[in-house]
Amino acid sequence: MIFRYKIADIVFDADLKYRKTYNIMKDYLSDDEPACFKIELSDEDIKREKELSPYQLDISSYESIAIYRKYIYEVLDKYDAFFFHCSSVAVDNKAIMFTAKSGTGKSTHRKLWVKNFKDKVTVINDDKPVIRKVDGVFYVYGTPWKGKEGVGENIRVRADSLCFLSRSGKNYIGPISTSEAVSKLLNQTVRPTELRLMDNLLSLLDGFLKQVKCYDLRVNTNDEAAKIAYNEIVKNDF
Repeated sequence: MIFRYKIADIVFDADLKYRKTYNIMKDYLSDDEPACFKIELSDEDIKREKELSPYQLDISSYESIAIYRKYIYEVLDKYDAFFFHCSSVAVDNKAIMFTAKSGTGKSTHRKLWVKNFKDKVTVINDDKPVIRKVDGVFYVYGTPWKGKEGVGENIRVRADSLCFLSRSGKNYIGPISTSEAVSKLLNQTVRPTELRLMDNLLSLLDGFLKQVKCYDLRVNTNDEAAKIAYNEIVKNDF
């Protein structure tokens, strides 16, 4: 069946085969605006995702991933948007992003912020938000693809700071330069093989890094890890 969605303020139609995919995306349904494009999947699209995945999932999960992949390239091509592998939270209407390799502890650190700062923190997306430039400003948008725990909201918040997270016995946060951040950032987004799309991505990343402050964040799993990061990023207010 065909359903209409609005993700990152971009409206599109998607032809779904499985109820689970509908349930994953239902918070992003849209009825009152025309669609900008349509996503249709073939059996080959879903089969390809199954072959690419390192995990054994049910068939409906591969449909969701296939829709995500097609959406990525469409919005990168035409809507100044890209996906970013990170856990993102909002504090004082500012989006703070924590990015690292899978398994490093992004979600664990996000939980420490929620635990320690409670209602001050809203989780935007715990795994794959969309970063989109609108009128020259970059925003972090929630998406249906929220990670294993399914944590996130259908909201947008101005991008404000980006933390490259790593594990450490001792907590530390310090600024890093834009040049240091570029390669790290490229490792956490989808890099298209088509040259034109790669040019689009590099241009967007350049503008994104000019807007946000970048940090080297080395943390353990204690409450102090969130507090030291919060004091530097939020209280100092750049």
